[in-house]
Amino acid sequence: MEARELPEDLAAELAGRTPIPCDDPRIHAYGVTLEAMARLGRLFDRHLQEACGLSQSWFEALLRIERSGGIMTMSELASQVALSPGGVTRMVDRLVERGLVARHDCPSDRRVQYVVITDQGRGRLAEALEVHIEDLDRHFTGRMTPDERSVLVEIMERLRRQERGPRR
Repeated sequence: MEARELPEDLAAELAGRTPIPCDDPRIHAYGVTLEAMARLGRLFDRHLQEACGLSQSWFEALLRIERSGGIMTMSELASQVALSPGGVTRMVDRLVERGLVARHDCPSDRRVQYVVITDQGRGRLAEALEVHIEDLDRHFTGRMTPDERSVLVEIMERLRRQERGPRR
């Protein structure tokens, strides 16, 4: 930690504290993962915005819809992206406004709405994929050996498969 100039009373208070042991390697492993993913997320988001006018969230939604045959239910999409159900609804509203997806009601269940990627959305996704692949090569997977990538994917898939506990 860099040296800081502190008021005398604050320096005395801090000097008198007993440190709490926070150097557990498990905490460090998790913290480094969060920091790295946050940094990459900000970088990828900025590049996608600049090159394609898509946020990382929009890109992720379009990608997941396309990978699911071009159609998903709102609840399927909500379960796969890092947004609340209300956040997914607002995001899909904006994607619809931009012509990138369309909503369709399920004829047999009024509670279900489908989200379908449009031709315009597919075109924007194809453009964004080029930017994203370049970013991945430059800032993420390109900094690993093929063996390291395989291990990382194996670990992340194992963590993703963990049984989900009750939502709080």
